[in-house]
This record gives sequence, structure tokens and C-alpha cells, in this order.
Amino acid sequence: MVKYCMLLKNQTGKLFFFLLVLLSFSVSPCRSETLIPIIVKDGSNLTHIARDYCNSRDDWKILARINRINPPFTVYPGQTLQVPLSLLLTEKLFAKVDSVSGGVFVLKNDNTLIPLKKGDHVRPGQTVVTEEDGFAFLIFPDNRYTRLAGGTRFSMTYLVRLTDDSMKAEFFLEKGRIVHSVKSRLKRNETFFTKTPVSVTGVRGTEFRMKVTGGNANIIETIKGIVGVQASGKTIAVEKGKGLKVIAGEPPRQPRDLPPSPPLPRLASVYKTLPVVLTVPGLEATTSLRLRVATDSEGMHTAFEQLIKAGQQFTLMALEDRTYYGYLTQIDERHFESLPTGPFEIRVRTVPSAPIITDSLEGKTLFKKNISHKWLRGAEAGKFFIQLARDRNFKTIIEEKIQEESEYTTAELTPGEYYFRLQAIADDGFHSNFSRVDSWKIVEQPSLDNFEPVTGKNVVLRWESMGDGIVYDFQVAKDKEFHSLIVDKSGLVEPSFQFIDYLEPANYYVRVRGVLSDGQVSPWTPYQVLTIEQEPFGILDAGVALFFLTCLVIIL
Repeated sequence: MVKYCMLLKNQTGKLFFFLLVLLSFSVSPCRSETLIPIIVKDGSNLTHIARDYCNSRDDWKILARINRINPPFTVYPGQTLQVPLSLLLTEKLFAKVDSVSGGVFVLKNDNTLIPLKKGDHVRPGQTVVTEEDGFAFLIFPDNRYTRLAGGTRFSMTYLVRLTDDSMKAEFFLEKGRIVHSVKSRLKRNETFFTKTPVSVTGVRGTEFRMKVTGGNANIIETIKGIVGVQASGKTIAVEKGKGLKVIAGEPPRQPRDLPPSPPLPRLASVYKTLPVVLTVPGLEATTSLRLRVATDSEGMHTAFEQLIKAGQQFTLMALEDRTYYGYLTQIDERHFESLPTGPFEIRVRTVPSAPIITDSLEGKTLFKKNISHKWLRGAEAGKFFIQLARDRNFKTIIEEKIQEESEYTTAELTPGEYYFRLQAIADDGFHSNFSRVDSWKIVEQPSLDNFEPVTGKNVVLRWESMGDGIVYDFQVAKDKEFHSLIVDKSGLVEPSFQFIDYLEPANYYVRVRGVLSDGQVSPWTPYQVLTIEQEPFGILDAGVALFFLTCLVIIL
């Protein structure tokens, strides 16, 4: 006989038993039947129960046989009877898929996996499977939900509503991690419990985590309320902030305190470049940390998770521009996980990106005193904020200005060192990060006779480094969709690219993305436009043209 028990604290802080359900009996007539627990009300009997809940009044005889009730067939208020699901008058319910991220599937009877998407329904008898990067959020009737983490296999045994409007739900967690939440207290005859290979867990208005860590153990951690856990014939209550590990064949031990919630990570007001790197201070080296990133402030819709050891940093690459919400937990050596710290905002805004300077001087020594810079115009870049300074830290500013053009020429500069940088400004006033700093040195120009200027044809593009250990994919195309690629380079170690071949005069479209050593890939940057202009028609060109024209006249 398996028992289920749930405890709750009343307003005075005292504990009392509020539910005692017999989940199954070793009764031969119904060993393969799905049994639903029904609580006997005051003044009721087997005939009344069959009349109120079953297809036929005569089903009372089956109830008596299954529950081993002998003449005079007396039942008592509060007694729990097991009723075969096939006998009950029920409304069949389903869970709605409210969000998915990564690989999430429903398992069909022939063991094929069908991808789940937002708005799909999961029905009794179906199994949801998530890949390691897959997350799902299921909403049940009556303000209840379940959040599935990566690497989970979760089945819905039954989900029905009885004629007294009570909802009955049973699930099976084969492996992985879930969070159950029941926002309001269940009605007297309602049940909401989950089986694993080693335990049965139930609630009556709470939130808790369940983890199957292997074929012979699972962990229960209560976030809100109190959870009842039954295993090996013993029932125990797990209060908020406590955890319980259940091992197959062993009675559950006393719950343990969960580790303390970790401090907030160090956060920037907005992250303008990828990757986003978060550091959590002041934790022991033996502790692990889990960061769950959601797309909503309630933390229901998980985008991804990352697990690290204390002392390491969270490195988040695959982030589109938006506000995310982080939930941070600490995991101790017993594999118990703390209550979450959060939600805390992670604001990502990488568009417009920092402009790429197309003709960087890189510390050259120059004779001319009017210096020009050009840069690529990125998506959503309406204007540009420009700074020219005498020092690399931009303490001694010579000029600051905002302009719409993607080209800037200095006034006449005196000899010395100079530093230049700029930001892109979106129409809503958002400033990107500064571009890579360009620098040069001006010296007095000597007086030379017959000085011939030299024009170079190679084009070099440089962009701001994303950090150590990051390589770059670089593409140049003739179209904005990047179908007609003329450059497609992967694994560039340096944040720069030099065109060896001559580029015909035209507009070209350039984009870059970063790649971490663990395979994480950032989104492509919005394209920027590289304009190659026609060089002036020079004397040499005129001489060549005259030569060919003369040859043509002679031939004719």
C-alpha cells in the first residue's frame, strides 16, 4: 500500500494533516487499472459515490470489491476510496504549451518524436521529451503550471475533472528536472501528484522542484508551501527552504536545509556587445551555480540555462536584443539547490553596433594635418557621436560633435599624437559602444621637391575585439541578404580583414559574428555598407587610353 500525505502551516504556524490519499492497492481485479482517489463526504455511502461519480449506480459493487469493503459496506467521512478511471464520469483535460525553447518533443506510441510548439496541447498518456538545450512551460487548468528543464522525460498519467468540479492529476517524471506550481489551495477532493521511479510527491498549493538524478534517486526541493513525499512506506513533509533526497529501497531521511541563495552577480545597466559576462562574488570553490535566463519577469518562459563552478564566469553569447530576467541558484556538494536569487534584469542592446572604421591609421606617422576617417553605416544608426582627443583615455578632448554623415575630417592639426573614436546613435537616442580607438602622430612636413603622393588599393577593415579566446566569422556580399558572397571567412583570430584582391567600385555589405571555443555563436551583426569609389581618371590612364586610340587609328 502506498500512501500520500501533505502538510500545511496554518496562520498560527502550526502543522496539520490536510490530506491522506491511498494511491493504489495490491488488489488483483484492478492491478492494470488507473485508480483515482475519491474522498468520502459526510453522509455519503457507496451507492451515493457511484451515483455522483460513476457511469452507473451499480458500480458501487465494483468499488466495494476493489477497496475490500465487506458487508454491511460501511464507509466513513474522510476515507479515501480508489475508483477505476474507466468507471468515472469525467471531463478530459489537457495542458497547453505556453512556450518552448530549443528541442522539445512529444513522444508518439511508435516512439517517434514530434516537435512541440507554442499553443500545442499535451494530453493524458503523452510524454514530453526535452533535449539538453530544450525548455518548456506547460499550463494546466485552475492556475497550475509545470516548467520542464533540459534533458527531461515527463509523462501525464491522467488529467480529468470529476462531476463535483474537482481536478485530478497524476504525472510521472522518468528523468530530468521540473518545477511544479499550484498557485491556490486545492479543493477537498482534488489531487495533484507526481511519481518518479522511487517516490510519490504531492501538493495542495505550493511550488517545488523535482529532480531525477539517476535510476535510483530523486531530489525534492520546496520553494513555497509544503510538499508531501512518500517512499518505502514512509511519508514525510518538506517545508519551504528544505530539500529531501530519496534513494530507491530506503525510507526518506529528514529534510535538510537548502544552501543559502547566492548574491546578485555584477551587472551592467546595459550590455552593448556580446558575449555578456557575469561574475558572482564571494562563493566557495566547491559550490556550483546555475543561471536560468527567462524572457519574462515572472520567470515562466526559460530561454536557456548555464551551470558553472564558483570562481568561473557565466558567458552568454546567443542573446538577441531585449531585456532578459535572470534567476541564480547555488548548488552544494549534496546536490541540493538554493532558492533563486532574482529576477534581475539583463538588458542587451547591440543594435546599432559600434561603427567599423574603414581606414584606420593604427599609430602611423603622418605629414598631412587634415585627417579624414570613414566608417560603415550600420542598421538603425541614424547619427554618430565623434570624439577627437590628445590622449588615449579621452581626457583632453579637442572636438566632440554629433553628425549624420559617415565621414569626418579634422581641422588643421598641430604636430602631436591624436586619438579618434565614435559611437552610433539610434533614433531613440541609444548610444552604441565606442568604436575601436584609432591613433596617429603628426610631424612637421619637410619641404620636398617633386613629391609624388602614393595611392594604395588594399582595403583593411577592423572592428572592436569581443575578448580573448574569441574568433570571428566574416562575410562580404553584393546583396543585403548575403546570397552573393564574395568573402566568407571563418575562424579569424584577429578582429580585422584585409582585401587582397582589387574591389570594383560598388556598394558591398559586411557582417561579423563571434564564436567561442565551446561552440557558442553570436548573432550576425547587422550589415554595414562598404562603398568603393571610382578612382579619379589620372594622367597615366589618359596616356594608356591615347595609346590604344592611336593604335586603333593606325589599324583602320
